[in-house]
Amino acid sequence: MSTNSDICILVVEDEKLLNWSLAKSLSNWGFNVHPVFTGREAIAQLESSGFDVIMLDYQLPDMDGLKVARNVRRIQPNAVIFLVTAFQWNELAVEAGLIDAYFNKPLDFQQLRQALAGIPRWSSRDSEKSESVRPQLTQKP
Repeated sequence: MSTNSDICILVVEDEKLLNWSLAKSLSNWGFNVHPVFTGREAIAQLESSGFDVIMLDYQLPDMDGLKVARNVRRIQPNAVIFLVTAFQWNELAVEAGLIDAYFNKPLDFQQLRQALAGIPRWSSRDSEKSESVRPQLTQKP
């Protein structure tokens, strides 16, 4: 049986305090966390390491989060993508299958923890998994 420490989470957030808060909370919950601040850093990490969950800010300094999400789907199609945003229109990205769910800012950490608890305990880094096993979180958690 997998534990939270088996789940690798890439945190992509340019706001230093929120990045730190997310990484700290996720680490305290037992997850293996890798924080970065830009879309370019995220893509570089995705190309060199496997991640199960991507916590992705929409508005990054070098590119928007949906562009990063498209790269995630290309590089690691089984990864679960949670978009963190101050914008309200993200149902469209969920419906399009680009992201799995979104969280509005300010972030509700209890809601995030509940959503993470609902993720199946398999690794998106397992090359035997197909895109069809990615959980279908069709609404805001």
